[in-house]
Amino acid sequence: MVLIGITGGIGTGKSTVTQLLKERGWTVYASDETAKAIMAADSDVRRELSEAFGEQVLTPNGVNAPLLSTLVFGPDPECGQRLATLNGIVHPRVLEAHMTAIQQEEERGTRIVAIESALIYEIDLEEGFDYIIVVDAPHDACVERVIERSKLTRQDVERRMAEQIPMEEKRGLADFVIDNSGSLEDLKGATQTVAMLIEAMAG
Repeated sequence: MVLIGITGGIGTGKSTVTQLLKERGWTVYASDETAKAIMAADSDVRRELSEAFGEQVLTPNGVNAPLLSTLVFGPDPECGQRLATLNGIVHPRVLEAHMTAIQQEEERGTRIVAIESALIYEIDLEEGFDYIIVVDAPHDACVERVIERSKLTRQDVERRMAEQIPMEEKRGLADFVIDNSGSLEDLKGATQTVAMLIEAMAG
């Protein structure tokens, strides 16, 4: 089995690339989706979130995402520590869930499995993958995409971007780079090209 990491910055188009690869038949696990499922269903995680941030961050189906985002990404000097606390609660469970899923896929004989995560390099997971794909796009385009879909301010988006490794550095570390600076058709073509190369190497 070949294990692929898919990463990039906020707003670069990771989710779109993930969807294109799923449509191609790849098995892809998205870290954000896994995290949401865990925060909705894992009683220990929900208890720890409540203890760390207050019961108001919980909803019957998960978490109050806007409130939690304000607590960990806002201008308050304590936000950095809160973000570290949140990551400390959620990331180990996400990693554990993905390790279990990878093992199950290997037992099924799945040829290629991909994990999509914004923080592969930030939390030093790159050595666990056979190949890493970085999805990149122009900075201003990424900011505008995030503002449009999340209603955050430019300052909020820039603050979140500052929490991640610069894209130039991620590009330099990647095995493959998918450039999302053009049209959706361009992105589809670039994604298919990278997918075909990886499939050929997977045998």
